[in-house]
Parts: sequence; C-alpha cells; structure tokens
Amino acid sequence: MAYQADVGAALQQLRQEVYDRGEYYRESLVPDPDLELTEEEFRARLDPRKDDDGFNDAIVDDWRERRRRPVPVDPDTLFAAQPHSGTHSIIDMINGVADRPGFATVSPLTGEELIKAFGSTTPASDQVQEWMKAGGGLRERWFGTYVISYRDGQPDHIHFSGYSGD
Repeated sequence: MAYQADVGAALQQLRQEVYDRGEYYRESLVPDPDLELTEEEFRARLDPRKDDDGFNDAIVDDWRERRRRPVPVDPDTLFAAQPHSGTHSIIDMINGVADRPGFATVSPLTGEELIKAFGSTTPASDQVQEWMKAGGGLRERWFGTYVISYRDGQPDHIHFSGYSGD
C-alpha cells in the first residue's frame, strides 16, 4: 500500500479494499434453514433425551447467537458475522494499530527487529516484500505486523502481514 502518515487510515483502507475484492475466507454462503425457524419450532426439532444435561439449552444459545449476526455489508460486519473463524485476512485486524503486538492488531517491528531483518531501519520495498514472502513478519495467529519501506530516504510503502486462520 502506498505510504500515508496515518497507518490506521491505511489499514482501514486496505481492509475495505480486501473486502471489495472478496479476498477473504467466507463461512458457508448456503442459507441455514434453522435460522428461519421460530425458537419454538427450533426447540421442537431437538432431541428431548439430551435435555437433562443442558445440551439443548447450549444448542439454542448458539442458534440465538447465529440469528443475531449481521448480514455483511463491509469489513466490520463481515467479521461480526463470523467471529469464531475470522476471515483469514487483514479484515480480522479489527483493533487497529498499536505500538506493541496485540490481539487483532497490527504493530510495527522495533528498530532492533528492523536491523536484524534488513540491516537497516529504512528498508527498501523489495527487501520487505522478499522478507514477507519468506515468512518474515509473521507473528502468531491474530497478531499483525506492518513495515514501512523507503525510497531515496523517504517513506514509500506500508506493508502489512499476518494471519488469523489456518
């Protein structure tokens, strides 16, 4: 992504672009007929033999939660529609940008990490791209990274990486 001083705005722009291009994991698009039922109709379909241990109540609670999920119209509602699986994309970085790694957040490499990875705190774009292709910058699942690359000593691009799914 072309450099802009507001990394948070760049992240939001990229999340929207990925959503618009459809470059994300989507849970089944086949409508679940159970979600069209009333609660009474749904409960009637459950096995009454499993009602003693609270199993049916757990199934009904899950059914209620799935009914409350929004229809995706943007990156945030897509994430809300499938909170357990995520989208396996930058869209899952819902907590924005932070100075240090955090869940569903992108954060920069430290100066020390930049020097270790690139030999400089101002890497060129091709260095960052190669490093990311080789698996660099990937923190554990649900933790994103960004690196600013430079051309002629000036910020040129923001590179985001990370993953949320398998």
